[in-house]
Amino acid sequence: MSDEPAPPPDPALLEQIQRRVLWLSTLMVHHANSRPNPDGTKIGGHQASSASVVSLMTALYFAELRSGDVVATKAHGSPAFYAIEYLRGRLSAEDLRSLRVFGGLQAYPSRRKNPAIVDLSTGSMGLGAASTLFGALASRYVEDHWETRSPERFVAVVGDAELDEGNVWEALLEEPLGALGNVLWMVDINRQSLDRITPDSRPRQLARWFDAAGWHVIELRWGRRLEALLGKPGSERLRERLETMSNAEFQALLRKPAGAVRKTLATLRDGQLSAEIDRAFAHLSDEALQATVADVGGHDIVKILEAFAEARRHAGQPCVVLAQTIKGWGLPMAGDPMNHGALLTATQMESLRDSLGIESGAEWERFPDSSPEGKWIRARPAPFRSPARRVEAPELPETLEESYPETSSSQEAFGRALSRLARLPVGAHVVTLSADVAVTTHLGAWITRTGVYSPTARPDFFADVPQAVPWRESPRGRHIELGIAEHNLFLALGAFGLATELTGVPLFPIGTLYDPFVTRGLDALYHALYAGGRFIVAATPSGVSLSPEGGAHQSVITPGIGIALPALAYYEPAFALEVEWVLLDGLRGLLDGERGESLYLRLSTKPVAQSLAPAASEEYRARVLRGGYRLIDARAEPGWDPEDNAVSLFAVGVMVPEAVEAARLLRAEGILASLFVVTSPDRLYRGLRESRPYLEQLVSSEEEGVPIVSVLDGHSHGLAFLGSALGVPQIPLGVDHFGQSGARSDLYAHYGIDAAGIARAARILLAR
Repeated sequence: MSDEPAPPPDPALLEQIQRRVLWLSTLMVHHANSRPNPDGTKIGGHQASSASVVSLMTALYFAELRSGDVVATKAHGSPAFYAIEYLRGRLSAEDLRSLRVFGGLQAYPSRRKNPAIVDLSTGSMGLGAASTLFGALASRYVEDHWETRSPERFVAVVGDAELDEGNVWEALLEEPLGALGNVLWMVDINRQSLDRITPDSRPRQLARWFDAAGWHVIELRWGRRLEALLGKPGSERLRERLETMSNAEFQALLRKPAGAVRKTLATLRDGQLSAEIDRAFAHLSDEALQATVADVGGHDIVKILEAFAEARRHAGQPCVVLAQTIKGWGLPMAGDPMNHGALLTATQMESLRDSLGIESGAEWERFPDSSPEGKWIRARPAPFRSPARRVEAPELPETLEESYPETSSSQEAFGRALSRLARLPVGAHVVTLSADVAVTTHLGAWITRTGVYSPTARPDFFADVPQAVPWRESPRGRHIELGIAEHNLFLALGAFGLATELTGVPLFPIGTLYDPFVTRGLDALYHALYAGGRFIVAATPSGVSLSPEGGAHQSVITPGIGIALPALAYYEPAFALEVEWVLLDGLRGLLDGERGESLYLRLSTKPVAQSLAPAASEEYRARVLRGGYRLIDARAEPGWDPEDNAVSLFAVGVMVPEAVEAARLLRAEGILASLFVVTSPDRLYRGLRESRPYLEQLVSSEEEGVPIVSVLDGHSHGLAFLGSALGVPQIPLGVDHFGQSGARSDLYAHYGIDAAGIARAARILLAR
């Protein structure tokens, strides 16, 4: 198979293929819901939603796709996608029968779970579609920096209800995306969502919105049969009747018996019969009229192929095909407003099999290789495959040999580390992204050295005046500035985080945002991780330490997010050198085969005295990366008694100075406190599943009965597992309410996370 020009597709042949796709996609859902189910719950599978994209996907996969194309498939269309991959020889019949079985085909296409066939993961929230835009940007970025282009085109099949999601339109508003010519979307406008028929204004709005975003819009409203009828002299009123008909009325028309369609169409809104409309289709039988009315453009193979050809002629800009379809097309439930979760009965399946010409006993068979369909399918270009490594992965240093001020914040240390990376060979593979907060998250030095990426060079109108950060935009820049939309940031990070696999060029994406806004983009962050992207998120500033900004800009629950999210390592370093070590280790993890994962750095603008940190050593570094280390050891102090006057303090990040001061206050009262610095609550928590948890190595056996006070600038539950893990009493301190404005010392005292509050909790545990 090759990408050499192929003979034009035979629409009749594609019609035969789509009939088989419709059958197989319906059959696999029926099979999934018919097999024994010990849970006793509905399996589901979306027969109706899948049927509406059968024509679009048949034309796409068997006539349009080339080896350089990757596809994000509408999530509810997954049965059609799996049926197509089966006909292409990439799945077995047994695979189809494994739909929604543990270890089998996922409900929605998943690159993480079924990587052999899935290009891009999708969900039901428009995230997969929007990801294709940032994937196209990542491909363009690699092309501009390494002169290699892969994938060549990003294609998405999108449900119209997915466009209800605001993240889709946030993505379309990003200016660089409107100039990308390697994007094609097909919108399945079946006029239905889960519970309702979509608003009448939506189809008209979609075309205008895409056009305003710089897309070339192709509309497939009616099929050729209906267009021919509407083009006849005397059909003007009929066209007006159909084109002003509400979505609900059109859906109802689809459900009417053949004999009732004629009268319904000829009846105007005032209840009067239109003789002109009646004459327009008088030559058609009731059955022919019923079929003609249901002839929408998204099920006309020829019209779909023409749309693809038009898109190729507009390859300099993103293209969208707005295709009118019927939810449940070809099935007894077609057009039923409640068909989203409906399933065909066994009797209906038999009737469908017979109507599609499938022989009994051959329900799961492909086309024979010798058949015209089989020959055509085998002659199609090979599917996209991840290219071999085109550029060797850069060597990462063990240390950056950066110097840090005596008093430094973790955010400042991050900026200094990045600035040092920019001067090393590995820096060429680092791309930073920010949602309009690059300078305030300490990317200024990096941007000054590397420039801002733009697909086309732009003049710097401030070049002749002093600038805190020169804003030079060109295809050689290495920072991508996005608008204030955290969904876009995380989807872009996920797309750039797949670039190593999809382009063959290793990239290290690093994104920055304010920690309070992690929650704003959380579903996109989750999707980016699930989709397999690997990246680094530096979220800063964090917590109530950002005291003057008030509760709206202070993050409380983000430590719990860091612990809970899969495929993401959460760290909150206390000292500058720890930031460097964690950053370098995180970069290595992005390329670490199946074991690698993304990194979430929770940073702060609070200055911390670096003199409190231990002396640099390999042991110190190793313990930082494992999740924590002992900073103060009280065991050797005179009079230390684990049953009387001992307490263990666990502190995260910026709370370490307060914990050090609390230990001093307690010592003055005869209470001896050991202090453990937790660099990663996530690592400590995950380590509890190991045969010998690191936490149990960190805390010695002689401290087994010592109570714990934990403190972090975030919700107290982030470290609340320590006491139960070690089997000792614990008071977890943190910020369990909304933040507020004020001096840092006032806020710390109010929430009980200052030195006095930590010491007070220790006294309570020891009944002092």
